Amino acid sequence: MLALDEKSLDIGELSMNTLTREIGLADRPNWLLSKMMNLLESKRQSMGLGWSRPWNKVGLTVFRTHVNEVTDEDYYRALWQVLVAMRQDIPPEYWAFVEEIFRDPKQMGFTFYHNRADGDAQYEGLTISIGRVVQDDKRRRDRLDLILEDRRDADGAVDGIVDRVRLYICPWSSYHTRDYHLTDTACADSKAASCLIALHKLAVSRYHGWKMLEDRQWKHWSAQYIDYFGHRSFIPVGSSFT
Repeated sequence: MLALDEKSLDIGELSMNTLTREIGLADRPNWLLSKMMNLLESKRQSMGLGWSRPWNKVGLTVFRTHVNEVTDEDYYRALWQVLVAMRQDIPPEYWAFVEEIFRDPKQMGFTFYHNRADGDAQYEGLTISIGRVVQDDKRRRDRLDLILEDRRDADGAVDGIVDRVRLYICPWSSYHTRDYHLTDTACADSKAASCLIALHKLAVSRYHGWKMLEDRQWKHWSAQYIDYFGHRSFIPVGSSFT
């Protein structure tokens, strides 16, 4: 069967289990698999399932993802220094989560590289993400995301310097009611500015060190069907990620 005909059920009405089964059969045309996959993502997001969070997909194109290893001690140390410098703005209950997830031997780390549009503004950036499976519910995740972005200027270029910083601290214990901590600031205004600049420099260096290493590439068959994964619509002059 190559497509659903006009008398078929609207695929938007399909259950998550049915969508998952139909996608898994992989005998549909790519346009239909893509539509099904994005519907499944939408349903999962509305229920807070999996890794996905709105700030990791809205307006974004993720063009590469690297797996972080627990042996990346300097990378994690630089991230920790940023968080400590930002601690004054983090409520105690969320700071307790930060300390806990950093100590958790089962935590997983990724770095996502993206383009993002925000109104008339365009950015290229990266997200350093730490997460883990929620202990009593394997379908849900705790997550911390530090997002560093370089704004594209009117001439279409970036300068390799962090302009905007966002920190999302998002344990499932608060996210099930859609609560989380957010710090959103200009890098120049942040108490962690010097640490952020150092972390960004290190992260860009790691990007170039990891981009040709097969074991650093995160790959999943579903990514080819999800809208927010794909090729960049723009590569700014001076891009850090070439």
